[in-house]
Amino acid sequence: MGLRTAARDVLKKVFGESFYADLRNLYRNARYGDRSKPQARVSMDLNHEAPEPQWKEVGASTYKWVPTSQAKEALPDAVEESRVAPADFETDLSEEQSRTLLCEKFLVQDRFLIDYVDKSGNTTRRPIRVEEVYAYDDGVFVLRAWCLLRKAYRTFVSTRIKGCRDAFSKEMVFDLLSRLRKRSLSDPGNVAQEILDGMTLEIVISIYTLMHYSTGKGYEKRFVSGKKKNALADWVLKQSKAESLLGSLDADQYSEMEELLRESIGDIKVTQSSYESCARALKRTRYVFSSNDGYEVRRQDLILFVEKALEGEAARDIALTRLKQDLLDPSFCIGREVDVDKFTEEFSKVKKDSKKAEKKYKRKKKSEVVSKQYRRYERGEPIRLLAIEVAQRNLQQCLDDDRLLFGKDEFEECVMREVESSFSEEELKKAGEMFRKRCGAGLSTAYCSFGLRKEKRSWFTDSRGKSWLDLKTRIGA
Repeated sequence: MGLRTAARDVLKKVFGESFYADLRNLYRNARYGDRSKPQARVSMDLNHEAPEPQWKEVGASTYKWVPTSQAKEALPDAVEESRVAPADFETDLSEEQSRTLLCEKFLVQDRFLIDYVDKSGNTTRRPIRVEEVYAYDDGVFVLRAWCLLRKAYRTFVSTRIKGCRDAFSKEMVFDLLSRLRKRSLSDPGNVAQEILDGMTLEIVISIYTLMHYSTGKGYEKRFVSGKKKNALADWVLKQSKAESLLGSLDADQYSEMEELLRESIGDIKVTQSSYESCARALKRTRYVFSSNDGYEVRRQDLILFVEKALEGEAARDIALTRLKQDLLDPSFCIGREVDVDKFTEEFSKVKKDSKKAEKKYKRKKKSEVVSKQYRRYERGEPIRLLAIEVAQRNLQQCLDDDRLLFGKDEFEECVMREVESSFSEEELKKAGEMFRKRCGAGLSTAYCSFGLRKEKRSWFTDSRGKSWLDLKTRIGA
Protein backbone atom coordinates (compact mmCIF):
# COMPACT_ATOMS: atom_id res chain seq x y z
CA MET A 1 0.00 0.00 0.00
CA GLY A 2 1.34 3.43 -0.93
CA LEU A 3 1.70 6.32 1.51
CA ARG A 4 -1.08 8.28 -0.21
CA THR A 5 -3.50 5.35 0.02
CA ALA A 6 -2.66 4.76 3.68
CA ALA A 7 -3.22 8.45 4.49
CA ARG A 8 -6.57 8.41 2.67
CA ASP A 9 -7.73 5.35 4.64
CA VAL A 10 -6.76 7.00 7.94
CA LEU A 11 -8.67 10.18 7.07
CA LYS A 12 -11.77 8.17 6.17
CA LYS A 13 -11.65 6.32 9.50
CA VAL A 14 -11.12 9.50 11.53
CA PHE A 15 -13.60 11.84 9.79
CA GLY A 16 -15.94 9.38 8.08
CA GLU A 17 -16.63 8.77 4.41
CA SER A 18 -19.03 11.71 3.95
CA PHE A 19 -16.85 14.37 5.59
CA TYR A 20 -13.77 13.05 3.74
CA ALA A 21 -15.63 13.38 0.40
CA ASP A 22 -16.54 17.01 1.23
CA LEU A 23 -12.89 17.79 2.03
CA ARG A 24 -11.73 16.18 -1.22
CA ASN A 25 -14.24 18.12 -3.32
CA LEU A 26 -13.33 21.38 -1.57
CA TYR A 27 -9.67 20.81 -2.38
CA ARG A 28 -10.40 19.98 -6.04
CA ASN A 29 -12.59 23.05 -6.47
CA ALA A 30 -9.87 25.26 -4.99
CA ARG A 31 -7.24 23.78 -7.29
CA TYR A 32 -9.12 23.35 -10.54
CA GLY A 33 -11.79 26.03 -10.30
CA ASP A 34 -15.28 26.21 -8.88
CA ARG A 35 -17.52 23.64 -10.53
CA SER A 36 -21.06 22.68 -9.72
CA LYS A 37 -20.24 19.00 -9.98
CA PRO A 38 -17.27 16.94 -8.69
CA GLN A 39 -14.66 15.90 -11.24
CA ALA A 40 -13.02 12.57 -12.07
CA ARG A 41 -9.78 11.78 -13.91
CA VAL A 42 -9.47 9.47 -16.90
CA SER A 43 -6.74 8.79 -19.42
CA MET A 44 -6.10 7.55 -22.95
CA ASP A 45 -7.72 10.39 -24.91
CA LEU A 46 -4.58 11.80 -26.54
CA ASN A 47 -6.16 13.67 -29.47
CA HIS A 48 -8.54 16.07 -27.75
CA GLU A 49 -7.16 19.56 -27.18
CA ALA A 50 -8.32 21.62 -24.20
CA PRO A 51 -6.83 24.56 -22.29
CA GLU A 52 -5.33 24.21 -18.82
CA PRO A 53 -6.29 23.33 -16.16
CA GLN A 54 -8.57 20.70 -17.67
CA TRP A 55 -5.55 18.66 -18.82
CA LYS A 56 -2.56 17.39 -16.85
CA GLU A 57 0.36 15.70 -18.63
CA VAL A 58 2.68 13.21 -16.89
CA GLY A 59 5.33 11.43 -18.96
CA ALA A 60 3.72 9.84 -22.00
CA SER A 61 0.20 9.83 -20.50
CA THR A 62 -2.36 12.61 -20.94
CA TYR A 63 -5.16 13.03 -18.40
CA LYS A 64 -8.54 14.61 -18.98
CA TRP A 65 -10.83 15.93 -16.24
CA VAL A 66 -14.51 15.24 -16.85
CA PRO A 67 -17.72 15.32 -14.76
CA THR A 68 -18.24 12.25 -12.58
CA SER A 69 -21.30 11.27 -14.57
CA GLN A 70 -19.11 10.82 -17.66
CA ALA A 71 -16.18 9.12 -15.97
CA LYS A 72 -17.42 5.54 -16.34
CA GLU A 73 -18.06 6.06 -20.05
CA ALA A 74 -14.61 7.56 -20.61
CA LEU A 75 -12.71 4.82 -18.79
CA PRO A 76 -11.78 1.58 -20.58
CA ASP A 77 -14.38 -1.17 -20.35
CA ALA A 78 -13.81 -3.24 -17.23
CA VAL A 79 -13.24 -6.91 -17.95
CA GLU A 80 -14.21 -9.50 -15.41
CA GLU A 81 -11.22 -11.35 -13.99
CA SER A 82 -10.56 -14.42 -16.10
CA ARG A 83 -10.85 -17.89 -14.65
CA VAL A 84 -9.43 -19.60 -17.72
CA ALA A 85 -5.88 -19.04 -18.93
CA PRO A 86 -5.67 -17.47 -22.41
CA ALA A 87 -4.34 -19.45 -25.34
CA ASP A 88 -0.68 -19.64 -26.31
CA PHE A 89 0.99 -17.24 -28.75
CA GLU A 90 -0.54 -14.06 -27.36
CA THR A 91 2.22 -11.96 -28.92
CA ASP A 92 1.99 -10.76 -32.51
CA LEU A 93 5.27 -11.94 -34.07
CA SER A 94 5.07 -9.49 -36.97
CA GLU A 95 4.71 -6.66 -34.46
CA GLU A 96 7.73 -8.02 -32.59
CA GLN A 97 9.86 -8.14 -35.76
CA SER A 98 9.00 -4.54 -36.65
CA ARG A 99 10.20 -3.22 -33.30
CA THR A 100 13.76 -1.91 -33.01
CA LEU A 101 16.30 -4.36 -31.59
CA LEU A 102 18.08 -2.23 -28.98
CA CYS A 103 16.29 -2.00 -25.64
CA GLU A 104 17.13 -1.06 -22.08
CA LYS A 105 16.40 -3.77 -19.54
CA PHE A 106 15.81 -3.09 -15.87
CA LEU A 107 14.50 -5.24 -13.02
CA VAL A 108 11.62 -4.31 -10.74
CA GLN A 109 9.02 -6.18 -8.71
CA ASP A 110 5.46 -4.85 -8.70
CA ARG A 111 1.95 -6.32 -8.83
CA PHE A 112 -0.88 -5.19 -11.09
CA LEU A 113 -4.25 -6.08 -12.54
CA ILE A 114 -4.09 -5.32 -16.25
CA ASP A 115 -6.75 -5.42 -18.94
CA TYR A 116 -4.72 -6.91 -21.79
CA VAL A 117 -5.63 -7.28 -25.46
CA ASP A 118 -3.92 -10.22 -27.17
CA LYS A 119 -3.10 -10.41 -30.90
CA SER A 120 -6.55 -11.87 -31.64
CA GLY A 121 -8.31 -8.91 -30.02
CA ASN A 122 -9.42 -10.80 -26.92
CA THR A 123 -9.30 -8.81 -23.67
CA THR A 124 -8.76 -10.44 -20.29
CA ARG A 125 -7.99 -9.11 -16.83
CA ARG A 126 -4.63 -10.49 -15.77
CA PRO A 127 -3.14 -10.47 -12.27
CA ILE A 128 0.63 -10.22 -12.85
CA ARG A 129 3.87 -9.81 -10.90
CA VAL A 130 6.35 -7.79 -12.97
CA GLU A 131 10.01 -8.91 -12.92
CA GLU A 132 11.71 -7.24 -15.92
CA VAL A 133 11.01 -4.26 -18.15
CA TYR A 134 12.38 -3.90 -21.69
CA ALA A 135 12.15 -0.21 -22.66
CA TYR A 136 12.58 0.95 -26.28
CA ASP A 137 13.57 4.38 -27.58
CA ASP A 138 10.18 4.90 -29.23
CA GLY A 139 8.38 4.86 -25.85
CA VAL A 140 7.08 1.28 -26.14
CA PHE A 141 7.98 -1.02 -23.27
CA VAL A 142 7.47 -4.72 -22.64
CA LEU A 143 6.81 -6.29 -19.25
CA ARG A 144 8.19 -9.73 -18.43
CA ALA A 145 5.95 -10.88 -15.61
CA TRP A 146 4.69 -13.91 -13.75
CA CYS A 147 1.09 -14.39 -14.88
CA LEU A 148 -1.09 -15.81 -12.11
CA LEU A 149 -3.49 -17.21 -14.70
CA ARG A 150 -0.85 -19.00 -16.75
CA LYS A 151 1.29 -19.91 -13.71
CA ALA A 152 4.27 -19.03 -15.90
CA TYR A 153 6.31 -16.07 -17.15
CA ARG A 154 4.75 -14.11 -20.02
CA THR A 155 5.41 -10.84 -21.86
CA PHE A 156 3.00 -7.90 -22.08
CA VAL A 157 3.46 -5.05 -24.59
CA SER A 158 2.54 -1.58 -23.29
CA THR A 159 0.51 -0.74 -26.41
CA ARG A 160 -1.82 -3.66 -25.66
CA ILE A 161 -2.43 -2.79 -22.00
CA LYS A 162 -5.93 -1.29 -22.03
CA GLY A 163 -6.10 -0.51 -18.32
CA CYS A 164 -3.89 -1.00 -15.29
CA ARG A 165 -4.64 -1.03 -11.57
CA ASP A 166 -2.56 -1.59 -8.47
CA ALA A 167 -3.13 -5.21 -7.43
CA PHE A 168 -3.70 -4.29 -3.77
CA SER A 169 -5.31 -0.84 -3.65
CA LYS A 170 -7.13 -1.32 -7.01
CA GLU A 171 -6.28 2.30 -7.89
CA MET A 172 -5.76 3.17 -11.56
CA VAL A 173 -2.12 3.47 -12.63
CA PHE A 174 -1.85 6.16 -15.30
CA ASP A 175 1.91 6.40 -15.91
CA LEU A 176 3.03 2.80 -15.60
CA LEU A 177 6.58 3.22 -16.94
CA SER A 178 7.39 6.09 -14.56
CA ARG A 179 6.16 4.06 -11.61
CA LEU A 180 8.27 1.05 -12.62
CA ARG A 181 11.40 3.15 -13.18
CA LYS A 182 11.03 4.82 -9.80
CA ARG A 183 10.61 1.50 -8.01
CA SER A 184 13.56 -0.02 -9.84
CA LEU A 185 15.88 2.47 -8.10
CA SER A 186 15.24 0.75 -4.78
CA ASP A 187 15.10 -2.82 -6.10
CA PRO A 188 18.26 -4.54 -4.74
CA GLY A 189 18.30 -6.96 -7.67
CA ASN A 190 18.19 -4.15 -10.21
CA VAL A 191 20.94 -2.16 -8.48
CA ALA A 192 23.14 -5.28 -8.34
CA GLN A 193 22.49 -5.95 -12.04
CA GLU A 194 23.31 -2.35 -13.02
CA ILE A 195 26.61 -2.58 -11.16
CA LEU A 196 27.44 -5.89 -12.85
CA ASP A 197 26.55 -4.49 -16.29
CA GLY A 198 28.64 -1.37 -15.77
CA MET A 199 31.64 -3.44 -14.64
CA THR A 200 31.28 -6.24 -17.22
CA LEU A 201 34.76 -5.81 -18.70
CA GLU A 202 36.61 -5.73 -15.37
CA ILE A 203 34.67 -8.62 -13.83
CA VAL A 204 35.17 -11.00 -16.77
CA ILE A 205 38.87 -10.15 -17.11
CA SER A 206 39.41 -10.50 -13.35
CA ILE A 207 37.78 -13.92 -13.10
CA TYR A 208 39.69 -15.26 -16.10
CA THR A 209 43.04 -13.94 -14.84
CA LEU A 210 42.51 -15.07 -11.25
CA MET A 211 41.56 -18.64 -12.21
CA HIS A 212 42.87 -19.59 -15.67
CA TYR A 213 46.56 -19.70 -14.82
CA SER A 214 46.14 -21.38 -11.43
CA THR A 215 43.62 -24.14 -12.30
CA GLY A 216 44.53 -24.75 -15.94
CA LYS A 217 41.32 -26.77 -16.40
CA GLY A 218 39.38 -24.55 -18.75
CA TYR A 219 35.81 -23.25 -18.61
CA GLU A 220 34.55 -25.52 -15.79
CA LYS A 221 37.06 -24.01 -13.33
CA ARG A 222 36.99 -20.39 -14.50
CA PHE A 223 34.81 -19.08 -11.69
CA VAL A 224 35.71 -17.50 -8.35
CA SER A 225 34.73 -18.64 -4.88
CA GLY A 226 35.75 -18.09 -1.28
CA LYS A 227 38.33 -15.35 -0.67
CA LYS A 228 38.74 -14.48 -4.35
CA LYS A 229 35.00 -14.03 -4.84
CA ASN A 230 34.75 -11.79 -1.77
CA ALA A 231 37.84 -9.81 -2.78
CA LEU A 232 36.42 -9.19 -6.26
CA ALA A 233 32.98 -8.23 -4.87
CA ASP A 234 34.57 -5.83 -2.34
CA TRP A 235 36.62 -4.21 -5.09
CA VAL A 236 33.61 -3.83 -7.40
CA LEU A 237 31.54 -2.21 -4.63
CA LYS A 238 34.25 0.40 -4.05
CA GLN A 239 34.23 1.56 -7.67
CA SER A 240 32.61 4.91 -8.45
CA LYS A 241 30.09 3.23 -10.79
CA ALA A 242 28.79 1.17 -7.87
CA GLU A 243 28.85 3.96 -5.28
CA SER A 244 26.74 6.21 -7.51
CA LEU A 245 23.92 3.62 -7.44
CA LEU A 246 23.94 2.78 -3.74
CA GLY A 247 22.45 6.03 -2.40
CA SER A 248 18.88 4.88 -3.14
CA LEU A 249 19.13 1.84 -0.82
CA ASP A 250 18.47 1.65 2.91
CA ALA A 251 20.49 -0.66 5.20
CA ASP A 252 18.34 -3.77 4.60
CA GLN A 253 18.23 -3.23 0.85
CA TYR A 254 21.99 -2.67 0.73
CA SER A 255 22.56 -5.96 2.57
CA GLU A 256 20.29 -7.80 0.13
CA MET A 257 21.95 -6.13 -2.87
CA GLU A 258 25.42 -7.06 -1.59
CA GLU A 259 24.38 -10.67 -1.10
CA LEU A 260 22.95 -10.81 -4.64
CA LEU A 261 26.06 -9.22 -6.13
CA ARG A 262 28.37 -11.73 -4.42
CA GLU A 263 26.14 -14.60 -5.53
CA SER A 264 26.10 -13.27 -9.10
CA ILE A 265 29.89 -12.92 -9.26
CA GLY A 266 30.22 -16.48 -7.96
CA ASP A 267 27.88 -17.74 -10.70
CA ILE A 268 29.88 -16.26 -13.58
CA LYS A 269 31.95 -18.69 -15.65
CA VAL A 270 34.21 -17.15 -18.28
CA THR A 271 34.77 -18.59 -21.75
CA GLN A 272 37.97 -17.95 -23.67
CA SER A 273 36.12 -15.93 -26.31
CA SER A 274 34.30 -13.72 -23.77
CA TYR A 275 37.61 -12.92 -22.07
CA GLU A 276 39.17 -11.96 -25.40
CA SER A 277 36.26 -9.68 -26.37
CA CYS A 278 36.37 -7.91 -22.97
CA ALA A 279 40.18 -7.57 -22.98
CA ARG A 280 40.14 -6.08 -26.49
CA ALA A 281 37.44 -3.59 -25.46
CA LEU A 282 39.52 -2.41 -22.46
CA LYS A 283 42.88 -2.57 -24.22
CA ARG A 284 45.09 0.51 -24.69
CA THR A 285 44.92 1.71 -28.29
CA ARG A 286 46.30 4.57 -30.35
CA TYR A 287 42.83 6.14 -30.48
CA VAL A 288 42.95 8.58 -27.56
CA PHE A 289 41.44 12.02 -28.21
CA SER A 290 41.33 13.11 -24.56
CA SER A 291 44.15 14.09 -22.21
CA ASN A 292 42.17 12.43 -19.43
CA ASP A 293 41.95 8.79 -20.55
CA GLY A 294 39.47 7.15 -18.20
CA TYR A 295 40.23 3.74 -19.68
CA GLU A 296 43.88 4.03 -18.61
CA VAL A 297 42.70 4.54 -15.01
CA ARG A 298 40.46 1.48 -15.28
CA ARG A 299 43.28 -0.66 -16.71
CA GLN A 300 45.79 0.31 -14.03
CA ASP A 301 43.24 -0.11 -11.24
CA LEU A 302 42.35 -3.59 -12.52
CA ILE A 303 46.01 -4.67 -12.71
CA LEU A 304 46.63 -3.47 -9.12
CA PHE A 305 43.61 -5.44 -7.90
CA VAL A 306 44.71 -8.67 -9.63
CA GLU A 307 48.25 -8.23 -8.31
CA LYS A 308 46.95 -7.96 -4.74
CA ALA A 309 44.39 -10.78 -5.11
CA LEU A 310 47.05 -13.23 -6.39
CA GLU A 311 49.59 -12.36 -3.70
CA GLY A 312 51.42 -15.50 -2.56
CA GLU A 313 50.28 -17.68 -5.49
CA ALA A 314 52.75 -19.40 -7.84
CA ALA A 315 50.80 -18.32 -10.95
CA ARG A 316 50.90 -14.62 -10.00
CA ASP A 317 53.83 -13.55 -12.20
CA ILE A 318 52.56 -15.44 -15.27
CA ALA A 319 49.04 -14.05 -14.86
CA LEU A 320 50.22 -10.46 -14.38
CA THR A 321 52.64 -10.60 -17.32
CA ARG A 322 49.90 -11.85 -19.64
CA LEU A 323 47.36 -9.34 -18.31
CA LYS A 324 49.71 -6.39 -18.82
CA GLN A 325 50.50 -7.62 -22.32
CA ASP A 326 46.80 -7.98 -23.16
CA LEU A 327 45.77 -4.59 -21.76
CA LEU A 328 48.79 -2.30 -22.13
CA ASP A 329 50.63 -3.35 -25.30
CA PRO A 330 48.87 -1.83 -28.37
CA SER A 331 50.97 -3.95 -30.72
CA PHE A 332 49.85 -7.25 -29.19
CA CYS A 333 46.77 -8.76 -30.88
CA ILE A 334 44.30 -10.58 -28.64
CA GLY A 335 42.39 -13.34 -30.37
CA ARG A 336 41.45 -11.37 -33.46
CA GLU A 337 39.98 -14.57 -34.92
CA VAL A 338 37.65 -16.71 -32.82
CA ASP A 339 38.80 -20.30 -32.26
CA VAL A 340 35.60 -21.91 -33.57
CA ASP A 341 36.20 -25.36 -32.08
CA LYS A 342 37.00 -24.00 -28.62
CA PHE A 343 34.10 -21.55 -28.78
CA THR A 344 31.63 -24.32 -29.77
CA GLU A 345 32.86 -26.58 -26.98
CA GLU A 346 32.67 -23.94 -24.26
CA PHE A 347 29.42 -22.34 -25.42
CA SER A 348 27.68 -25.72 -25.38
CA LYS A 349 28.57 -25.86 -21.67
CA VAL A 350 27.12 -22.38 -21.16
CA LYS A 351 23.84 -23.66 -22.65
CA LYS A 352 23.86 -26.70 -20.34
CA ASP A 353 24.37 -24.48 -17.30
CA SER A 354 21.45 -22.33 -18.46
CA LYS A 355 19.15 -25.35 -18.84
CA LYS A 356 19.98 -26.46 -15.30
CA ALA A 357 19.16 -22.98 -13.97
CA GLU A 358 15.87 -22.97 -15.91
CA LYS A 359 14.80 -26.32 -14.44
CA LYS A 360 15.68 -25.05 -10.99
CA TYR A 361 13.34 -22.06 -11.08
CA LYS A 362 10.53 -24.05 -12.71
CA ARG A 363 10.62 -26.60 -9.89
CA LYS A 364 9.91 -23.95 -7.26
CA LYS A 365 6.42 -23.23 -5.96
CA LYS A 366 6.77 -20.27 -3.58
CA SER A 367 6.52 -17.04 -5.55
CA GLU A 368 9.49 -15.31 -3.89
CA VAL A 369 11.72 -18.36 -4.53
CA VAL A 370 10.55 -18.60 -8.14
CA SER A 371 11.38 -14.92 -8.60
CA LYS A 372 14.87 -15.24 -7.11
CA GLN A 373 15.73 -18.33 -9.16
CA TYR A 374 14.28 -16.82 -12.35
CA ARG A 375 16.48 -13.75 -12.00
CA ARG A 376 19.46 -16.00 -11.38
CA TYR A 377 18.61 -17.93 -14.56
CA GLU A 378 18.32 -14.72 -16.60
CA ARG A 379 21.75 -13.53 -15.45
CA GLY A 380 23.33 -16.54 -17.15
CA GLU A 381 20.99 -16.66 -20.16
CA PRO A 382 23.24 -17.56 -23.16
CA ILE A 383 21.50 -15.37 -25.80
CA ARG A 384 22.15 -12.18 -23.83
CA LEU A 385 25.68 -13.22 -22.85
CA LEU A 386 26.62 -14.02 -26.43
CA ALA A 387 25.08 -10.77 -27.72
CA ILE A 388 27.31 -8.82 -25.28
CA GLU A 389 30.40 -10.72 -26.43
CA VAL A 390 29.70 -10.46 -30.17
CA ALA A 391 28.80 -6.77 -29.97
CA GLN A 392 31.96 -5.91 -28.02
CA ARG A 393 34.14 -7.84 -30.45
CA ASN A 394 32.59 -6.14 -33.49
CA LEU A 395 32.73 -2.68 -31.93
CA GLN A 396 36.44 -3.13 -31.30
CA GLN A 397 36.92 -4.41 -34.85
CA CYS A 398 35.28 -1.26 -36.21
CA LEU A 399 37.62 0.81 -34.03
CA ASP A 400 40.67 -1.11 -35.30
CA ASP A 401 39.54 -0.62 -38.91
CA ASP A 402 39.05 3.17 -38.46
CA ARG A 403 35.28 2.83 -38.94
CA LEU A 404 34.24 5.36 -36.30
CA LEU A 405 30.83 6.20 -37.79
CA PHE A 406 28.55 3.48 -39.19
CA GLY A 407 24.91 2.46 -39.49
CA LYS A 408 23.43 1.42 -36.15
CA ASP A 409 20.58 -0.73 -37.48
CA GLU A 410 22.87 -2.64 -39.86
CA PHE A 411 25.41 -3.22 -37.08
CA GLU A 412 22.77 -4.56 -34.69
CA GLU A 413 21.23 -6.85 -37.29
CA CYS A 414 24.71 -8.27 -38.00
CA VAL A 415 25.21 -8.95 -34.30
CA MET A 416 21.80 -10.63 -34.06
CA ARG A 417 22.48 -12.86 -37.07
CA GLU A 418 25.84 -13.94 -35.62
CA VAL A 419 24.20 -14.76 -32.28
CA GLU A 420 21.39 -16.59 -34.07
CA SER A 421 23.88 -18.82 -35.91
CA SER A 422 25.07 -20.28 -32.59
CA PHE A 423 21.65 -21.77 -31.78
CA SER A 424 19.71 -24.61 -33.35
CA GLU A 425 16.23 -24.15 -34.83
CA GLU A 426 14.77 -25.96 -31.85
CA GLU A 427 16.56 -23.64 -29.40
CA LEU A 428 15.43 -20.55 -31.31
CA LYS A 429 11.84 -21.81 -31.38
CA LYS A 430 11.93 -22.38 -27.64
CA ALA A 431 13.32 -18.88 -27.02
CA GLY A 432 10.53 -17.44 -29.23
CA GLU A 433 9.82 -13.74 -28.81
CA MET A 434 12.41 -13.46 -26.02
CA PHE A 435 15.28 -14.00 -28.50
CA ARG A 436 15.11 -10.45 -29.87
CA LYS A 437 14.56 -8.93 -26.43
CA ARG A 438 17.58 -10.71 -24.96
CA CYS A 439 19.68 -9.73 -27.96
CA GLY A 440 18.58 -6.11 -27.56
CA ALA A 441 19.32 -6.12 -23.83
CA GLY A 442 22.75 -7.65 -24.53
CA LEU A 443 23.50 -4.91 -27.07
CA SER A 444 22.54 -2.26 -24.52
CA THR A 445 24.94 -3.78 -21.97
CA ALA A 446 27.70 -4.03 -24.59
CA TYR A 447 27.32 -0.35 -25.54
CA CYS A 448 27.45 0.61 -21.87
CA SER A 449 30.55 -1.47 -21.10
CA PHE A 450 32.23 -0.18 -24.28
CA GLY A 451 31.73 3.40 -23.15
CA LEU A 452 28.91 4.40 -25.51
CA ARG A 453 26.07 6.46 -24.04
CA LYS A 454 22.90 7.79 -25.60
CA GLU A 455 23.22 11.08 -23.70
CA LYS A 456 26.63 11.56 -25.32
CA ARG A 457 25.07 11.13 -28.77
CA SER A 458 26.82 7.79 -29.24
CA TRP A 459 23.84 6.91 -31.41
CA PHE A 460 21.55 9.34 -33.15
CA THR A 461 19.12 9.69 -36.05
CA ASP A 462 19.91 12.09 -38.87
CA SER A 463 17.46 14.35 -40.74
CA ARG A 464 16.65 11.54 -43.20
CA GLY A 465 15.73 9.11 -40.43
CA LYS A 466 18.85 6.94 -40.58
CA SER A 467 20.41 5.82 -37.26
CA TRP A 468 24.17 6.02 -36.69
CA LEU A 469 26.73 4.82 -34.12
CA ASP A 470 29.60 7.20 -33.35
CA LEU A 471 32.64 5.56 -31.69
CA LYS A 472 34.39 8.88 -31.21
CA THR A 473 32.11 9.53 -28.24
CA ARG A 474 33.63 6.50 -26.52
CA ILE A 475 37.31 7.30 -26.87
CA GLY A 476 38.92 8.86 -23.81
CA ALA A 477 35.68 8.53 -21.82
